[in-house]
Amino acid sequence: MQRSIGKKMLMFCVVIIAFQDVAAGVAGSIMADIIKAYPEYNPTIVMMVATFPGLVQIVPALFYGKLSKKFNKRTLLFTGLTLFIVGGTLPTFIDSLPLIILMRGILGLGVGITMPLSIDIITDFFEGRERDFLIGFGTSTIACIGAIFFQLGGGMLADAYGWHYGFLTYLFPLWILAVTFLYLPEPEKKVHQQATNTEGKKLKLPKAVYWTCLGQVLYSSLIFGYVTNISVVIQGDNLGNATEAGMAISVFTFGTLLVGFLFGKIKHRLPRMYLPVGIGFTGLGMVICYFSPSLTMILVGSLIGGAGMGIGIPGVFTRVTELAPAAIASAGVGLVVAAQGVGGIAGPFGFQVIQNIFNQDIGRFPLAISAVGLIILAIIWALGTGKAPSKDLEVTLTQ
Repeated sequence: MQRSIGKKMLMFCVVIIAFQDVAAGVAGSIMADIIKAYPEYNPTIVMMVATFPGLVQIVPALFYGKLSKKFNKRTLLFTGLTLFIVGGTLPTFIDSLPLIILMRGILGLGVGITMPLSIDIITDFFEGRERDFLIGFGTSTIACIGAIFFQLGGGMLADAYGWHYGFLTYLFPLWILAVTFLYLPEPEKKVHQQATNTEGKKLKLPKAVYWTCLGQVLYSSLIFGYVTNISVVIQGDNLGNATEAGMAISVFTFGTLLVGFLFGKIKHRLPRMYLPVGIGFTGLGMVICYFSPSLTMILVGSLIGGAGMGIGIPGVFTRVTELAPAAIASAGVGLVVAAQGVGGIAGPFGFQVIQNIFNQDIGRFPLAISAVGLIILAIIWALGTGKAPSKDLEVTLTQ
């Protein structure tokens, strides 16, 4: 039975949903052990244990707008969390690699529902600076805390009992399911609030939402250069060992976590330019990492780049919720999540093509690609977001 809830508890319930947004990373922390366990499979196939959830999550995210109209938010939340927990945990008891990959796909379906829902439900209950703070706190701070927890927890269980047991970490969100079931109320439908304004016509997302989502594809793709190459630079240039390479990524994550907590204040001070500033800082971090002659400077660059993501990730979601009419904002949020997934998948292929064109290998060159691409994207986004967001019906109505 659902209980009464105060404002602070409501805030807690809506942001904690983002805890498992990037939890697929458990597989990344134990991937070496999984590859060793299946020598009969090509490593690229085995790596699908880590990459398949990101591919599958695109599907429900694309249709999230329709799902949110057909089902209430609590139903979607419980369905998404159940898929996440079941798909995440069952590989503990499975030896067949194809079945493990299938379970990871089920987990991806859950993430494809809960990730846009974590933003959508914030916009249902909160507005203005409270909304901005909670979006930043949820998508950056809480999501990063969740990522660190799942990566460390999965690795510790795998080291102690074997790689299969790393997947038991996915039982942890059971408490999120219980808390939200008991306390999270069902938000009012926004479609009815807008009905008198549409004059019987169907609302449509503005073109600016699609351009923003395209920018998100590029942003996610360009970040790939850092994630997969920073350890190569550190170890290849004898700046540190594998542990110190992991430290750089942790510092990057910490920057995202810290600045995400401050996103609401940053947006208030830079109401038009918060998004390009965030992307620009991510690019600046890549520039510093590219030119860094020491581990210390790489850590500085990682912190700055991560801080930029702490603005950029919630910034894209906030921009879309500002642009889209309230009645169909959920569809825009779903597109952002899908764009993020597409970018993560397209990134490796895009970098490989550019490296082949310039006859370059992994290491510092992909960091240069990321740096140049992000700075260009920041400039383009600054020109595009300098105008105030508009929800004029002339661009959002169709018969």
